[in-house]
Amino acid sequence: MNLDHDLLQEIKSRADIVDVISSYINVIKKGRRYVAVCPFHDDHNPSMDINKEKQTFHCYVCHHGGDVFTFVADYEKISFVEAVKKVCEIINFDDPRLHKNEFKQAPIDENIDKLYKCITELQKYYVYCMQIQEGEVARNYLASRNIEPEQIEKFGLGYAPKDGRATISHLQQKGFSLKNIEDIGIALVKASGSSDSNAGRLMFPIKNHNDQVVGFSARRLVDDGSAKFVNSPETKIFKKNSLLYNLNNAKQTIKRDGFVYIVEGFMDVFALDTIGINSVVALMGTKMTQNHVAMLKKLNVEVRLCLDGDGPGQMAMMDIMKELDKAQVRYRLVSTPNELRDPDDILKQDGESALKKHVNNLVDSFSFSMNYYSNYAQLENVEDKKRIISNFATFLLNVNSKIERDNYIYKLSKVTGFEYNAIVNYLREVKKYKAQDNGEDNTFVNFGAVETKRVNKSIDKKLRRLLCAEKAVLELMSENLYAVKYYENNIKYFANDIYRQLANFIIDYASQHKNVNVSMIIDNISSGDYANKNELINQLVSLNPPKLNDDDIKTALDEYMGIIQEERNKTYEKSQLSKACVGKSENEKAKLIDDYIKRTNKNA
Repeated sequence: MNLDHDLLQEIKSRADIVDVISSYINVIKKGRRYVAVCPFHDDHNPSMDINKEKQTFHCYVCHHGGDVFTFVADYEKISFVEAVKKVCEIINFDDPRLHKNEFKQAPIDENIDKLYKCITELQKYYVYCMQIQEGEVARNYLASRNIEPEQIEKFGLGYAPKDGRATISHLQQKGFSLKNIEDIGIALVKASGSSDSNAGRLMFPIKNHNDQVVGFSARRLVDDGSAKFVNSPETKIFKKNSLLYNLNNAKQTIKRDGFVYIVEGFMDVFALDTIGINSVVALMGTKMTQNHVAMLKKLNVEVRLCLDGDGPGQMAMMDIMKELDKAQVRYRLVSTPNELRDPDDILKQDGESALKKHVNNLVDSFSFSMNYYSNYAQLENVEDKKRIISNFATFLLNVNSKIERDNYIYKLSKVTGFEYNAIVNYLREVKKYKAQDNGEDNTFVNFGAVETKRVNKSIDKKLRRLLCAEKAVLELMSENLYAVKYYENNIKYFANDIYRQLANFIIDYASQHKNVNVSMIIDNISSGDYANKNELINQLVSLNPPKLNDDDIKTALDEYMGIIQEERNKTYEKSQLSKACVGKSENEKAKLIDDYIKRTNKNA
């Protein structure tokens, strides 16, 4: 569904961004400015600036930005069109154009739909069998684990009767073929006929985030030498590495709570549910996958890792930390010294208050790592100890409180065996090199009294000068039609890929509407299918054009044009691009220069 430009402009004329954002979070007026605690990162001081004049917002810490529609889409985690309609609800505005060409529901794959219906019927059958006399063995087991009837109902627990052929027969009587039953992963083919592979087990239904049953985990109730838990095989509807157990329930409270606990298994979910924590999901014994990380990032809340306290559980948390760091997901970790039990055992043995205390013992990644290295990882190799100190250098330098930083350094000293002063001196060396690199966080210094090596240098000053001039021109283009025409006629292209894309968006908009409106350009980007959509919007919102009169704008553009041309020529000479650019179009030249910049930055 495409919403036309005039409609979007009319909605924006009625929707004050300050009022709309205020309906979600607390907005503070400071003089002529409006600020708020940014909801898109772990913000404690108001770092989000809301520009009432431009109808945009921008966070100066995480650089998240956009307009009124972008804010609602990102906060609600909905599409651009849905965000437009949500804004209309907030401001009590309606228009027939909002309802034209509504999205039609995608055609349903009848085969997949049949599988969903089959597995739903199977789930109902398992729940029924829990209540019959044979299901008493499952009820007794759950009672021994202090699972309340309300939880049995909430989580849809069931029992697969020992006569597995009866289960198959029940589904066939409901109109499902043996092929359907095989395709949901429960049919076990025997000489005597097909039977339920889960026969005689307690059944934990696994649902996707839409609350649809897609698979099962079956727990044995008699120690017969078989596996304790058996999971459904991969099917057309069950992909274990893309599922988090209980997300279907937890999504109702995660946004309200602002956090989600990650535990290992079903019983840990039940344990936290018992003490009133509903925002909890389980990995079901699998490693955290990229799909899981993407799901957690989309939730945009604090992740609280709470795996088992034994060595394997703690090692798994160390591995998960690396993945969350890469994805820039906010997290803390549950860490109770010398506590080796899982949440379910703590609840069963020590009660609710003990479990509440345990899950609220939240520490940052540094403190958790120090505990891990102290108790589980043997650091006998000096090089390993140096590497640990190097890994935490940036973290330590970003700690503003001297008391906290000293405390961290003492912990690091205790773990590695290096003296406090040696670590302090090393941090001074790192800080010195960062200062020489203009404060950019891209310096790595190997720990040692003499050995100091810089890697990952930023691109050279000449290229920085070129990019600064390009950004200055782009800022003028974001408000001035003359600057747009000047770019088209004289500069023609930017070496920086993002700047070049934004320039093209501005040119397209200006050619259609004879003006430049950043807020409306944001909507054009938001409603399109661009892989780097967020980066484009954040960069566009961060532009801060100077207030210049017409003559000053012309003078400034001539000056920037001179810098751009001069640095392009130097880049050609330095990188031998001049030969490669012969006969190439302006866009092809831009691509060559952009590739060169990226290679220089990567290989420096």
